[in-house]
Amino acid sequence: MNTKLTQQTQVLRLLESPNPNGYTRMQIARCLGIERASVCRRVAELRDLGLIWVVKVGLDPITNERASFLTANKMIAMTLPPSAKIVKNKPEETGCLF
Repeated sequence: MNTKLTQQTQVLRLLESPNPNGYTRMQIARCLGIERASVCRRVAELRDLGLIWVVKVGLDPITNERASFLTANKMIAMTLPPSAKIVKNKPEETGCLF
């Protein structure tokens, strides 16, 4: 059984990987074997800590629904457009930090 802290660490490590396309919440759930609802909670916690950027918004390859592709990799975040300001409660746009 994964604890909250273990799940949060697993999600952060995956998002820190050098994948320039980022990961959707469903991809994270599949990769880590964690339920999607738990992934959503862990992503929200990491977002509140200012550790996650939106790389792009597009179709999730698993669900074929609109989704945000996320990263916690600072090198990838540095290549995002200048609109990637550290602003919370802003609509998810490409390059925006939640």
